[in-house]
Amino acid sequence: MAEDIRVLIVDETPALAEGLFEEMPDRPDGDVRFVGSVPDAPSALRTIDDESINLILVDLDREDGYGVETVRLIREGTDRARVLGVTSEHGPDLAAGALAAGACGVVSVGPVSQELISAFRRALAGELVLPAAHLSGLVDRLRNGAEGSGAQRLASLTARETQILQALADGSATAEIARSLGISPMTVQSHVKNILAKLGVHSKVEAVTLAWRFGLSPNVRSA
Repeated sequence: MAEDIRVLIVDETPALAEGLFEEMPDRPDGDVRFVGSVPDAPSALRTIDDESINLILVDLDREDGYGVETVRLIREGTDRARVLGVTSEHGPDLAAGALAAGACGVVSVGPVSQELISAFRRALAGELVLPAAHLSGLVDRLRNGAEGSGAQRLASLTARETQILQALADGSATAEIARSLGISPMTVQSHVKNILAKLGVHSKVEAVTLAWRFGLSPNVRSA
């Protein structure tokens, strides 16, 4: 059975919550529950302590300019929920900043749809979620900040590990990778653990982001 999605929105105004969830009562998506909206990171952290929230949407277009900083403060304060940035812009700088601050992806503003709910589920599964419009510029910015040690760590991966890392960067889930390579999901998970250890990172999102910095060409499915 799929995990329920309990969503908290962090926005200085109620506009984002209204735009995303105004149609929720009339939709059959009972597995998505809007817990509420709070204005800032401290309020979000307090709410997480009181509610079983597993996904936080942060408005990156805040008028005060603290969208990315809000992501960072939440990620530093808790690891109990995934964080997605939400924006009406399509510039790679904002997406790169959100990823660097700890977001697991960025989605565009719009009404709740099956595509957005799919993005929520992919985020909870540890996948990287990005609109296709961000990709080329985002990767360029990540590569511009690259350091040599990261390239050396990538070079330590085996051919199979590199193949699986590429599949992760393409947006594939564990089961999809297993089917395409003719191996078991447990074997894929074992390879992923080895990849994380060799790269010195703690999540698949961090692994993919590091790989992008050092030349891995992305083909991530859009959010």
